[in-house]
Amino acid sequence: MYRYRSCFLSVFLFLFLLCSVVQATDLQITVLDSIDNVTIPHATVYANGAVYAFTNNNGQVLYPHDGSSDQRIRVSMTGYDDWEKTVGMNETALLVNLSRKALIMTVKLYDSDNLGPVAGALVNISAFNITQGKQSDAAGTVVFGVNASTLYSLKVTAPNYEPHSRTVDVGTEDEPVEIKLLSANLLSFVVKDRESKVPVQGAEVLLNSVSAGKTDERGILSIPVTRGAIYTIEIKKDGYETLSESRTISESEALFPVEIAKAPLGAFVYVYDESQNPVNGADIYINGSLSGTTNQYGRGTFPDLVFGSYPVEVRKSGFIPSSRTIVVSNKSDDYTFTLSFENADLTIYVQDKDLKNIPNATIALDGTVSGQTDDHGQFITGVKFNQVYNITASRDGYQTASVQKQVIQGNATASVNISLEKSTDWSLIGLIAIGAIVVLVLLAAIRLLGKRPGRHIMRRNEI
Repeated sequence: MYRYRSCFLSVFLFLFLLCSVVQATDLQITVLDSIDNVTIPHATVYANGAVYAFTNNNGQVLYPHDGSSDQRIRVSMTGYDDWEKTVGMNETALLVNLSRKALIMTVKLYDSDNLGPVAGALVNISAFNITQGKQSDAAGTVVFGVNASTLYSLKVTAPNYEPHSRTVDVGTEDEPVEIKLLSANLLSFVVKDRESKVPVQGAEVLLNSVSAGKTDERGILSIPVTRGAIYTIEIKKDGYETLSESRTISESEALFPVEIAKAPLGAFVYVYDESQNPVNGADIYINGSLSGTTNQYGRGTFPDLVFGSYPVEVRKSGFIPSSRTIVVSNKSDDYTFTLSFENADLTIYVQDKDLKNIPNATIALDGTVSGQTDDHGQFITGVKFNQVYNITASRDGYQTASVQKQVIQGNATASVNISLEKSTDWSLIGLIAIGAIVVLVLLAAIRLLGKRPGRHIMRRNEI
């Protein structure tokens, strides 16, 4: 009896312990798009209010738990509404369908020619075989409710305008869409510069040799044409090469984009010095690059320059560089540059015949007084290279003297000596001469007086 009781107690204890053990549970979570049932990778999975993991490339995540209680699962993803649910503790698989967020698509319609709103146009958008259609209001606006992260097909039809269609990829924010509709009867010529791609204003459009008008500031000219007809089209603009071609304007053709090239006009650059002598061998830089050198006539030739503005700099050793912007607008225009000589220091020494320094001597260059020598008989002045100067030195008591001097480029220690001779003191000589004359007159007078005969006294024996 005791043995049976012991066996019963052992079995009961084993069953009790077995039931007391809580088994762990793995929850497989799969996240799908509610519209196309495509799995969504990188979605954030929260478990009981805390971030647990991100879905893998298959849109799945495995969440293990102890199975002792229900689990609160939340899933979020950019562009989708959050999903949240309490999952039973024994569930092993969870399918989450995320709904795309509701957004607004605002479509605005404009006339491509005058940019005014286009009212009464029918706008259709479609995605996943669902189509919405509305008419534009007086402001040319249509508003649709759309889903985030969705690709929509958009079609626009309006009276007297070419049909327009496009695809719109709606992201995670409200989507604005602007559309410029083209007139069904107009052909828009869009003219741009071939090199810069900048719109060309004032380009003349000729159809069958008849002027149809000129492009506006956008480089556009819209004119009525006959579809299916052959036209000879010419595009003309001063400074540009004329474009000419014949073609048939098709029913679907609304734009005629064209690029025109600037015509080579060429230019001559002339370089002179301050004395208007041609400068040979001057380097000419255009747009910062060495483009040519002047010849013996001081001329540089640039036949490839086209219409436009160019920064030009002229350089030559011994001269101060000269630069300015030239505007090439006519064929083979002339542009003149004048180069000023560079300055050099010239030391002028003034001495007498005995090589003694003469201070306070007045120095004049080409007749213009520049200053006076110092206590050492020196005077330093600035002169220009390669220019001949007439240098004059003068001082009271000395005869004025002049020399010519030219400072050659590269001579850093240029100097010139001027020797002055003492001048004759004519006033002293005059006084001496007057004194000598007075002395001579006195001597002559004395001599004359000495030769005068005496008075004759008659004696008695002469009676």
